Amino acid sequence: MSTPPRLVVIDQSPTSRSPAGSCVLAQIQGLMPDHHVTVFADQWESPPNEHLVWKRVAVPRKPLLLRYVAFQALVRLRVLAWRLAGGRSVLVQATQGQFVGADIVYAHFCHRAYLQDAWKKSGVTGPRRWARWLNHRFNAYTEARAVMRASRVVVPSLGLARELAACYPGSEAKLATIPNPVDVDRFGRPQDFDRRPVRAELGLRNDSFVFAFIALGDFSRKGLGLVIEALAALPQPLGERAEVLVVGGQAGEIDEFRQLARRHLVEDKIRFAGLQSDVRPHLWCADAFVFPSTYETFSLVIHQAAAAGLPLVVSRGLYGVEDLVHDGVNGWAVERDAASIRVAMETMLQLPEDELRRMAAAAQRAVQRCHPSVFVDSWRRLYADMLGTGSGDAMPATPAAGGGRL
Repeated sequence: MSTPPRLVVIDQSPTSRSPAGSCVLAQIQGLMPDHHVTVFADQWESPPNEHLVWKRVAVPRKPLLLRYVAFQALVRLRVLAWRLAGGRSVLVQATQGQFVGADIVYAHFCHRAYLQDAWKKSGVTGPRRWARWLNHRFNAYTEARAVMRASRVVVPSLGLARELAACYPGSEAKLATIPNPVDVDRFGRPQDFDRRPVRAELGLRNDSFVFAFIALGDFSRKGLGLVIEALAALPQPLGERAEVLVVGGQAGEIDEFRQLARRHLVEDKIRFAGLQSDVRPHLWCADAFVFPSTYETFSLVIHQAAAAGLPLVVSRGLYGVEDLVHDGVNGWAVERDAASIRVAMETMLQLPEDELRRMAAAAQRAVQRCHPSVFVDSWRRLYADMLGTGSGDAMPATPAAGGGRL
């Protein structure tokens, strides 16, 4: 029996709590036992085994910029020490620009493109704006070096592939598109789920129409302010039925947007649940999902909401959802302004129950293309192609920029 190829995977937090990290976690778990993987990360949640070794790279949680800088400095030392001790690998994979010189860059964002366009539309102000700008600038610098030195750059959407190709000329031939995995079975609402106790615990009325909004943070970029404005503008008495459940965010950001809701006189219609280790009950107790983000390369939470059977209201042009959301079928892709979001929310509030159920079922069908088995098979073909162990037709071409392949 041949020895499994030895891989190194570098990511700050390949855990189920991280949108990008959860994809890395699913990839690693799917590749075993056919590959031997050494993971360099600050956090890890699966037990080590004969095919998996975790080398911890401990870094501070905050501030965010210090976390990124510290990880990139310390992981180089950690990898060097590992190699001096006899550690070997055939390929090195790193998320974004976290390890310049990796063979594979797994990119979930394009910081350079974001700074050139979407950043200008961000509503973040004050010290938080400067902190986030510095973070994006640092990551844009390391991202550029990592992309240009990599042999292959893997992205979750064709939109991000086009963006990276435009920002980094010469990278076109390196690009490969693998849609992110969505655990459609795990996020499907159980038939026996009773939403009443969950709503009661969250302070939501049982007879209200609940729009869920979920984000780890960066509420301004994700569009929570616009959702609050749209909620406040709903006509009465229709608007009396609407409530918004916000999951995620740190204490300071939650307080900032709670004050915004107070200024718009809708504080009693918004419930802030904070960060949650399991968002599924929060999706299952809602009636629809609203997410008017400025910029996404592949919004995992939108796909998870679809898998949970929620009609969607998202901003038009988001990468990764252009093939998911179809107006009037499973939701609406709208302009990113409060008026357009209000119209979509108002429309949903007036739909009969059977129409909402039809849209929910359509959302669940549309997200099946992101099943984890498809994701893992695509990574297997990519590694086989790079290692020269796959057949010539193992990775069929896709229309990614510059002839990238799946």
